[in-house]
Amino acid sequence: MFAQSTIVPTVEVLQALLDSIPNPVIVIDREHRLVLVNQAMADFMGRPREALLGQTGAGLLPQAQLEVFWRIDDQVFATGLPNENEEIVTGAGGRQRIVITRKRLIHLDTAEGRAPFIVAVISDVTRFREAEARAHHLAAHDLLTGLPNRGQLTLRLAQALAAARSSGEVVGLLLVDLDGFKPINDQFGHLVGDNVLRIVARRLSGVIRAGDTVARLGGDEFCVIQLGIRDAAQALHLADRIVAAIGHPFATDPEPIVVSASVGVALCPFDGDDPETLLDRADRALYAVKHAGRGSYRRYEASMQRLSASPVMRPAGPDGAAAAGGEP
Repeated sequence: MFAQSTIVPTVEVLQALLDSIPNPVIVIDREHRLVLVNQAMADFMGRPREALLGQTGAGLLPQAQLEVFWRIDDQVFATGLPNENEEIVTGAGGRQRIVITRKRLIHLDTAEGRAPFIVAVISDVTRFREAEARAHHLAAHDLLTGLPNRGQLTLRLAQALAAARSSGEVVGLLLVDLDGFKPINDQFGHLVGDNVLRIVARRLSGVIRAGDTVARLGGDEFCVIQLGIRDAAQALHLADRIVAAIGHPFATDPEPIVVSASVGVALCPFDGDDPETLLDRADRALYAVKHAGRGSYRRYEASMQRLSASPVMRPAGPDGAAAAGGEP
């Protein structure tokens, strides 16, 4: 039979056990003082263990963080129930870390008798959360330009139209297609073409307001959601600025390149109040511009309903680009 008395439960033994744990671990009393700290916690805070013992955290952490920790401590002491919470902690060097703290009530013998304490085990999940954020960003954004992609555009458009139905504001949807972009790739290569697309993305981002959205649908096709406008004139003014911005020569090697843009405009609620209808009507307006000569913009009109849909809003292929089709 195993004899438990072979190990004498001293503070030194407890400290050695805590130091063997790779996660930061602390033991807290009712006054929020740190009565035990393992080496991983000292390393996490960038301070000697002796500088942490007896501290409540005042002077070590911002007051807002302390208040969160203390409130949870009080809850665990009052209920006896364990707690798990994700928090932001200022660690070594003042760096903000994202941690999951698991707290549990224990009772230990002291010189004054048996007393309650909280043992807290801290898991640093900063890298994991940062990786999640990067993955989420990549899933919602175009890799080449960094703009929101087609899926993110659809989501934002649905949100914008729902908000407009409640507020009564007008939302503008502008589909932008580069005229004659394919010959650029054919003549200068895809590296030059990709650079042109990045410049177009920056120029479009430069003409919209904060809160508006510019997205890349795929290929040489972009889309702008214009929020909170009063009338069609504002949307057409933005379309005019887009045509002008993209019409400036692109400083590329081996020679400057000039392209133009065609823009189709549709407005919610006048031309449609759901994403599918509004996209279709902006697309028909774009097709009308391309059919009339390109390098300009038009707003949707009922007479455009008889026009065939342009390639812009055809179903996307595996890479998110619209299905291939010749320019009208």
